[in-house]
Amino acid sequence: MAGVSSVFALLAEIHNEYGIAERDLGWIAGSAFVGALVTQLWLSRYADRGYGGLLMRLGVAASAAGLFWFGLADQLWQFVIARLILGAGVGVIVPASRRFIIVNAGEDQGRQLGAFYGAYLAGFVFGPPLAGALTVAFNVQTPFILFGALTAATYLSVYRLEIPAAENSEAPKKGVLRRLIQVREMVAALLVVVSFRYSIGVFEPLWAPHMDNLGASTMVVSLSLTGFALPMLIIARWAGSLSDQYSPRATSLLSALATVPLMASYGWIASVPILFIAAMPHGIMEAVQSPGSQAAVSDAAPIDDAAAAQGLGEAMGSAASMVGALSAAPLYAWLGAGPAFLIGALTMAGLLTASWLLDPPTLARRR
Repeated sequence: MAGVSSVFALLAEIHNEYGIAERDLGWIAGSAFVGALVTQLWLSRYADRGYGGLLMRLGVAASAAGLFWFGLADQLWQFVIARLILGAGVGVIVPASRRFIIVNAGEDQGRQLGAFYGAYLAGFVFGPPLAGALTVAFNVQTPFILFGALTAATYLSVYRLEIPAAENSEAPKKGVLRRLIQVREMVAALLVVVSFRYSIGVFEPLWAPHMDNLGASTMVVSLSLTGFALPMLIIARWAGSLSDQYSPRATSLLSALATVPLMASYGWIASVPILFIAAMPHGIMEAVQSPGSQAAVSDAAPIDDAAAAQGLGEAMGSAASMVGALSAAPLYAWLGAGPAFLIGALTMAGLLTASWLLDPPTLARRR
């Protein structure tokens, strides 16, 4: 995830270095979500059938290859394909990892999903400043080649990993995604995931150019992402445990709603320090929302379809991120930062309202 967040942090630098138009940055951001969408819909169910370890290894290999190519790219189409491969790798890893947690964690599920999210966030905390420093000291290619090498090295941690199959893994799995989306609670939980991931899609191509246009340096842009993610990392376990104590449905939906006004405000803020401050509570709410939404999706699905349900959530999130990224960049170029962020916030509000109406949340303690 340090490599993923480096793409995020250095989009403005790539724009400046290679002359890629701001309106085209959305293609680089959006291609990752296309790759993740395909692998999540196609492959995640196989983690329920005993192939989780293999999927983890394939995901690590694809992620490393995508980062290496991104570091060597110098044209738009190369950046797009490299980002697509990186997204596909992450899309393979995440559902398999979550299945391992869900089937083994028991009542500690929310806290362990929070810890997993903390590891995910660690990349966002430490990746951008390191990438910014390496870019300043060397060039924009160096961070991606370094993170590609480090990602390849993590293969040693999973090369023997096995993730148990579901008890009835031999049962027919055709139509599993269709069955899942027919459950009202599942659709409501998925809408929270879609809202969150749509906001990430909007955020990715807009944040670095917005700060760059406000006069922030590459290093400042990188540090701003650390400021966003560091509070999330600090409270990740505690935030995940809220879903063990209370309804994951309530914790995810309420925290997601709290991020809407923050999202709406970013484009109207013309001060870099104030943007830093505004991003911190946003990160805290997302630390609560992410494991809560994963647990809510898990609660709405049979245990034998755990990875398929997580893959469906990630796939819908990837599709939402793709729409957010591909629409936000041209809106930013056409209307400016304020309207672009505001449209993103209004879309989030609509999705979360629909989720609330489908399955109104309660704060009852989880059993």
